[in-house]
Amino acid sequence: MKYMGSKSRIIKHIAPIIQEYVDRSDKHFYYEPFCGGCNVIDHIQATRRFASDKQQYLIALYQNLDKLSKLPNFVTKEHYDSVRNCFNSGGQEYEDWYIGAIGFLASYNGRFFDGGYAGLVHTKSGIDRDYYAEAKRNLEAQAIHLDGIQFKCMDYREAGDTSGFVIYCDPPYHGTKQYGISKNFDHTAFWEWVRQKSKTNTVLVSEHNAPPDFKCIWEQELLRTIDNSKRVPIIERLFMIC
Repeated sequence: MKYMGSKSRIIKHIAPIIQEYVDRSDKHFYYEPFCGGCNVIDHIQATRRFASDKQQYLIALYQNLDKLSKLPNFVTKEHYDSVRNCFNSGGQEYEDWYIGAIGFLASYNGRFFDGGYAGLVHTKSGIDRDYYAEAKRNLEAQAIHLDGIQFKCMDYREAGDTSGFVIYCDPPYHGTKQYGISKNFDHTAFWEWVRQKSKTNTVLVSEHNAPPDFKCIWEQELLRTIDNSKRVPIIERLFMIC
């Protein structure tokens, strides 16, 4: 699913690394505390897979993937605004999973009512694209690979006993623009949590940089799109504690 900070561009590189650690572990249990668009966990094979996120509408959507057939085939700007108003006002007109579906699938770049309506667009190349319909089809195809995952809405610090797990973290990146619930993310507290979890688990973290007691086990330069005319180079890295 399209999601801010998605790892879809690097998944072919990092998934084999993560999978190797899962295969070498005793339990073969895998956990993602920042599951986002689930574009990593859907590539990982494990005896049990767990995923969580603080975004309640995102988790509600994943917990109700069997209801995707109930979604409209086309979302008008008026319906998008209606669902967004329900979300903003805390109304009860729509269920959480439905708010999540419209918010992520019909918003530009999957930015959950923050990027604006992404419906039918006439592109510069002269073709019409229905971004919502494309996103819906992508999630329907992805749903097959999400079967059996245990989803839970919670903060990463609420994770209980995960001894012997392989944990992959894709937290809000330090120094990048944050949206929604990722604002004011405490990076110092996060790295300390990783240190503690690493005592009894294998923990891998995606970030641009890490504290000095972490080592980079993979990196690749990419271009990040800032706007329609500007791209800047960034380096994606995968870290674990030394």
